[in-house]
Amino acid sequence: MHHAVRFTGAQIRYILWLDRLSRGGCGVKNVELAEALGLSRPSVHQMLKALSDLGVVRQETFGLAHLTDGGRALARKYAVCYALLEEKMADLCGLGGVSEAALCGLLADMSPQSTDRLYASQAPST
Repeated sequence: MHHAVRFTGAQIRYILWLDRLSRGGCGVKNVELAEALGLSRPSVHQMLKALSDLGVVRQETFGLAHLTDGGRALARKYAVCYALLEEKMADLCGLGGVSEAALCGLLADMSPQSTDRLYASQAPST
């Protein structure tokens, strides 16, 4: 399902934050996600709707957002790739030299095959 979809840097950032905030499987409130991202609740609502339409997020009636199984797998892949890119960029530019949005944008600009190779090179074997 997700192989055909190219996610934007903003969408990747949301996916990563949803995963970070939903540890333990609990849902994430729109306001909690808005605070973490430094964005407005309407912006968060709109993006969650888009991610829901893509099958990455499931939203409950009262505003809790959950990553779907596919969304969690995607978040794991992006988290591994993000951590590697963050480490490499910190080596080159110093800590804090590259923003979260820039790293997510880089992930978005990579081909799905490149992201898959990067993930495979770093993911713990199961």
